[in-house]
Amino acid sequence: MKVLLHSCCAPCATYPLHLLRCGGHLVQGVFINPNIYPEGEEAKRWDVYRDWAGTADLTVVRADVSHREWLDAVSGDLEKPGRCFLCYRFRMRKAAAAAKAEGFDCFTTTLLISPYQDHDAVIRAMEEASDAEGVPYLYQDFRPGYRRSREMARGAHLYMQKYCGCEFSLREGL
Repeated sequence: MKVLLHSCCAPCATYPLHLLRCGGHLVQGVFINPNIYPEGEEAKRWDVYRDWAGTADLTVVRADVSHREWLDAVSGDLEKPGRCFLCYRFRMRKAAAAAKAEGFDCFTTTLLISPYQDHDAVIRAMEEASDAEGVPYLYQDFRPGYRRSREMARGAHLYMQKYCGCEFSLREGL
């Protein structure tokens, strides 16, 4: 299957990419993360992801979505967990639309590896995006590989951020 892998960062993409390829999937990465704040942090995560992807023989693209557009999308509920769900919904909808536009069989996300994300909310956002865009999502619980992904990232000397990405999580110390 031809899978579009939404990636939040290089460290979180390491293990899912490995697992998807072991499953026989052809994978391309997409970086759709207008939630990341400040702008320098978003640029750093993209640069690390792009450079790592080159070593992993992974084709990646960066979606140009403004931070303002993302803020508008989450402004209905700036408290956790509502804000996080709105963020997942926004990014999964963009990922599903990209998958549909580029002829992928399905899409998935590296958000499914993190024990710090609301796993059920990510799945719900993927379901909604799939229904809205008419492209299937591929669910795989990557969380059992979380520690391995950290080891892979350290082995590749990848930058590992200390917070989710948005200004709210930065202020909350998450």
